[in-house]
Order: sequence, then structure tokens, then C-alpha cells
Amino acid sequence: MIRVADLSFRYPQQEEPALVDLDLHLKPGAYLISGATGSGKSTLGLILAGAIPHIIRGELSGTVEVAGLHPSRISVRQLARRVGLLLQNVETQMFTDRVEDEVAFGLENLAVLPQEIPARIGEALDRVGAGKLRDRRLLTLSAGERQRVMLAALLALGQQVIILDEPLAYLDRAATQTLLKVIAGLPAGGTTCLLLEHRRDLVYPVIREEVCLHRGTRVLCLPRAPLPPPLPAGAPSGPAVFSLRQVSFGWHPEQPLLRELTLELKAGRSLVVVGDNGAGKTTLLKLAAGLLPVPAGEVLLLGRPLRRRRPGPLPPELALVLQNPHHQLRLPSVWEEVAWGAVNDQVAAAEMAALGLAGLETRHPHALSSGQKRRLTLATALARRPRVLLLDEPTVGQDDASLALVLARLQDFVRQGGALLTATHDRRAALTLAQETVILEQGRALTGGPELVRDYFAPVAPPVKGADSLVSVQGTT
Repeated sequence: MIRVADLSFRYPQQEEPALVDLDLHLKPGAYLISGATGSGKSTLGLILAGAIPHIIRGELSGTVEVAGLHPSRISVRQLARRVGLLLQNVETQMFTDRVEDEVAFGLENLAVLPQEIPARIGEALDRVGAGKLRDRRLLTLSAGERQRVMLAALLALGQQVIILDEPLAYLDRAATQTLLKVIAGLPAGGTTCLLLEHRRDLVYPVIREEVCLHRGTRVLCLPRAPLPPPLPAGAPSGPAVFSLRQVSFGWHPEQPLLRELTLELKAGRSLVVVGDNGAGKTTLLKLAAGLLPVPAGEVLLLGRPLRRRRPGPLPPELALVLQNPHHQLRLPSVWEEVAWGAVNDQVAAAEMAALGLAGLETRHPHALSSGQKRRLTLATALARRPRVLLLDEPTVGQDDASLALVLARLQDFVRQGGALLTATHDRRAALTLAQETVILEQGRALTGGPELVRDYFAPVAPPVKGADSLVSVQGTT
């Protein structure tokens, strides 16, 4: 189904090639493409889908054959009938305003008969557990909900080969389980699936083979790198440096998203927020940073009310790292991004080194891999030396080694007296960082210690290895 021989590619103005003499021969089935951040996984996906060289230019050589077609020799329009790609950042693939229109968009472009389209929309949304979102506007959805909708839009096309780049990144437990079931059933329907994914343990039971990349070439797969031990729980002490008191919020008055939410965070403490897609985790962080008005209740920073921010920087004591790094990268070089708000150049250099970004100072931020961009926004926030750090999915796109760097640096931030609030779907990050836990569900908050994270992510049954099995990620609270 996929044949690659002597494949090499170099992006414009980059010294190091992204792929080097790569050879692959993949039969029909599901495959995991793994490797460190920047190893060439996304580049391979872009080549197989024809985005390289038709949309993204560079030095391409070698032979590529996908579903009997040669991507570089035919148009993307022709290739799209057989090959589909879901990008890491699904926002770049959204063409319409409404969920139903988005799933219909590809079907209309492939000239599917109009009377067939409604049924195919419903079937695709139901497959990914997004049927209830059919009438919603895309901009009102959470990142995980958007990811499911865009996956449905891809599945509706019935292509022979689909390439999914970090498809589990923003999915909650139930959505992850649903997606793994879908992937497990694709080969039986004649579809070959390539998963470009860092969370290898989740997808092992549903794949035929793992292909590991290192600096653009295939290598032997290595065991997972160890992560730092969890932060000690202990008992919080001292006054709160950051708190929410009786905060309520809703996009519609009749449907409150958060109801009388109260939490506090003390210096030297780490609080992890978990919950299903659409539970309000990102909204909570935006309220906490003053990016949204607080219609009821109040937010306190160092004992003072935090008002809604107009355009401009956040208070120096507070830093926020958004879910999508593209929304925070605006300067022409990596060094300028980190140094712009840093307390001094030495601190900026130290944060880059701690997060594995040393040597990338002159690179343009948008020329980095997805995982590197996320670490760049984190380094930029830490270089400001905030008292309170708010993080939204900080570990997306990180390979094992980079994940260990990120978690170790965040633990150091807490040990040095920082107050950390992290919203995440990543079980590894939650277990490593949680001293206190908040589970958001139907507008309410369940609070507790690290044991709450363990219960939340506990599998309902032991995972079973096999062609039709999957890792159970559904938990109970």
C-alpha cells in the first residue's frame, strides 16, 4: 500500500535534511510512526499526502508510491480521492463555520451525490462520538471536540490511506477509546492507517508494526525513557497566591459551563485540572488569566482582584501558555521570543537549555516542529519568572525525552516556590505533576489529591494485545 525508496527531503534554508534515504514497504494495516520531536514524522506524512512538493517546497528526491499513485506526479486533488491527512493543528484544516458543513465540505468536493451526504455526515460523526455536535459552530468547540469533528470529516471520504498526525493529543478518555476502536476496524474495511504519535503505549494494541524514525531515517525502536518521579503530595501551607471564588461562566445564560467554582493555589504547589472534552478546562484558564470576563465571582492574584485584560501583557506575576503555540509566537527568531519578556538574557538562555532548545536561537519559531514550538512558549513564560504559571496541554507533541525535560523543569518551578496550574488529558503529566487535583464535570468541580488523578485515569479492564483489542482509557471518578 505504501512504498518509499531512498526518500530524502530538505526544507528551504535549512542545513539539516528532514528525511535521509528512507525506505519503507508497508502492507495494508495500521502502523505507528514514532520518533523524537523533529525526527521527520510530520514531513513523511506531508509527502505521502502530496502537500510536499505541491504546496510546501523543498529539495525532494527518491521514490514514493501510495495506494498505487505517485504523489509528486499527480495533483493533490487527484491524490485526495485515495489519501487523506489530518494535521497536528486541526485549526489549519477548518474551512467552514458549522460542524455539519465541515464534514460535508470534502464530500461535496469529491462530487458525492447530494442525497447521500446527510447520511454519511451522521455516520462519520457517530463513529468518532461526535454526533451531538452536528449543529454546533466550530469556534464554540473545545480542541478535543474539533479534533473529533475533523477526524469525522476525513473518515467520511472513505480513502484507502489515512495519515493521522498526533490524533490523540486533545482527546479525553472516552474519545481516545472510541478512536482506537475506529483504528482497529479500519484494516478490515480496506483502509491503511498511519499514526504519527508520541503516546506509543496507547496505540500498540491496534497497530500491525511500529516504524521508528531518528533524524529522518529508520532506526531500531528504543524503550520508553523514564519520567521524573511524582511530586510529593504533602500538605499546602501559607496564604493563597492565586484563587477563584464562586466563579460561574457560560457562553449562554441558560447553559452555564462553570458553576460557583472555587479553588486556591499556594506558593510551591502544583494543581492539575482534568475533565472530558468540553468540560471547561481551557475556559477556566482564560478566566484565571483575565482573558474572559467573570460574570459571577472573582479571581484573586496575590490577594488582589484580577480584572479582565485589555490587549497587552499579563501582570508580571502571571504567565499563561495556551493550547495552540501558534497563537503566542510572533517574533522572527527563537531567541527573540524567549528574550523579549525575560528578566535578563542569562535567564532566557538557561530556560532554553533546560527545555532542549539550545542551538535553535536563530531559527524562525514557525520553522520548528510542533513539540519544539510548545517548549518554546513554555520557555518564554518561565523566563519571565512568574509567581503563577497557567498551562493548557503543555505536553502535546513531546517525545519521551522531551516530555521528561518538560516535567522536570515544571517540577523545579514548583520546588522553587512557583504556583502551577495545569490542564491536561495526558495521564503521564497528570500523575507526575499532581499534588492537588480538580476534576471538572458538568460545571462542577471535584477536588482532591493525587489519588484522584489515579482514579480518573484508571483503566476499567487490563489492556489485551491483539488485532481487535485496544487500550482501555475510560476511568471512573
